[in-house]
Amino acid sequence: MKYIQVVFSPTGGTQKVADIILSEWSKNIESIDLSKPNTDFSRYSFCPDDCALIALPSYGGRVPSLAAERLSQVRGNGARCVLLCVYGNRAYEDTLVEMEDIAKACGFIVIAALSAVAEHSIMR
Repeated sequence: MKYIQVVFSPTGGTQKVADIILSEWSKNIESIDLSKPNTDFSRYSFCPDDCALIALPSYGGRVPSLAAERLSQVRGNGARCVLLCVYGNRAYEDTLVEMEDIAKACGFIVIAALSAVAEHSIMR
């Protein structure tokens, strides 16, 4: 079994929350950074016994389109995942629902979802 974090965190807030959660999972965690441009995300393929934390920020109550586009390229192959929506300064609205739809379309099995508040990157 592998533990993998799939994170989109252009300003670092989502990464901070993901790190706190993952510190309780395992010391050996692979990382996929959806914030990196020019990465072929379709090369990432999971196994059914893997467990992933998919961590995305909420922008205006929605999944950022760039994060959705990049995450959609990953192949879950029946791996379990936990969804993490990080938000600040307003409600996360449909972000977790959108994340679940994307994760399921990628072939992940969603076993849990949570939201967490982080400091907003502009409105402190």
